[in-house]
Amino acid sequence: MEPTIADRGSHIEVEIGLSKLRGGEFVDVLAYASERFGRKPILVLCDDHQREMDLQEGYRIGVEVAKRFPMQAVAIVLRGRHASEAEHFTELVAANRGGQVRYFQDVASALSWLSAQ
Repeated sequence: MEPTIADRGSHIEVEIGLSKLRGGEFVDVLAYASERFGRKPILVLCDDHQREMDLQEGYRIGVEVAKRFPMQAVAIVLRGRHASEAEHFTELVAANRGGQVRYFQDVASALSWLSAQ
């Protein structure tokens, strides 16, 4: 699945496949979205019904997002499951590096958090 990017006014929405989220190009997709629509909070939508994200990938995503998007809120919705220890670890890693990354299981919670940032 190729990522889709949309400007929703208050935030940028990026729908991305799990392989792209787990791959090295994920942060480049977010950078492209920010360059195209300006610096806004980002909502990432991704299906992960099989719980394929692991701790190493979560750590890498947290570090990369914090480096490229300091103080820009990024909410990642992993549809089909609850956030795991790996995702909570990602949030901590990002926060320790100045990033604002949170994982959610539903879009409404993610949008609520983004609007408060």
